[in-house]
Amino acid sequence: MKGKEQENSNSLRMTISDPELVQKIRESGIESLSPDDLNSLGIEVKDGQMFLGDASQANLQGANRVRLKTVQGGKSEPSPLKRGVVGYIAVLLVVLVVLSIIGIISCKMFLPSLTYKDMIFISLFFVVGLGICLNEFRTASAAKKYLTERVQGKCISHESASGTGNLRKKRSIFEYTYRDKVYRSCESVFANKGYAKLGEVRELMISPENPRCIYDPIAGKARKIGGITIGMIFIVITAVVVVCVYING
Repeated sequence: MKGKEQENSNSLRMTISDPELVQKIRESGIESLSPDDLNSLGIEVKDGQMFLGDASQANLQGANRVRLKTVQGGKSEPSPLKRGVVGYIAVLLVVLVVLSIIGIISCKMFLPSLTYKDMIFISLFFVVGLGICLNEFRTASAAKKYLTERVQGKCISHESASGTGNLRKKRSIFEYTYRDKVYRSCESVFANKGYAKLGEVRELMISPENPRCIYDPIAGKARKIGGITIGMIFIVITAVVVVCVYING
């Protein structure tokens, strides 16, 4: 109980009503805000520390947690990269059903030691691997179709997710100009390879209807390799299990 009270006393809540700032923070975190944006929130940066208003009022780095309670001024545009996801999942489900039926028929004839449930699980394992293999190809296809504008984006920061060392996942925050307006945004996915180095400039694909939606082809290529590697592990395990069961009767 005391811990909870202490957390609440050290927490800083802030309500933001500007839809533009809400979108920036949601997509790239507060570190993506420009000095002008920070000033508009009443936040000062001095000697690498952030302060709210007058320096004597609140030292944000001294708080255990900073909470930003966002208030939307309207619904944000959905990412064009999500288009086709339902159809993609539907195709995988069809493949799962077909493989399950083939597996059930095969277990009667060639794999009597396996039950129907076993074949459905094996089919599911295979389809999961197939889905992982092809997912980034689907994303790249959607980017090519819907993200028709290209800009030069400079990596200004990284956002980290889980993992440590070589397994630590990150994503690059890019700054770019589109139609005389400066944007700061990042892809929605994290990865341990393929992200840009600080200061690196890359050609990005963006959506004219939602310029904050970006696709980094170089990072996408790295994710394809990773997806194929992981997906093939699923598929190979499935094949090995089926072959071993067949050989052992």
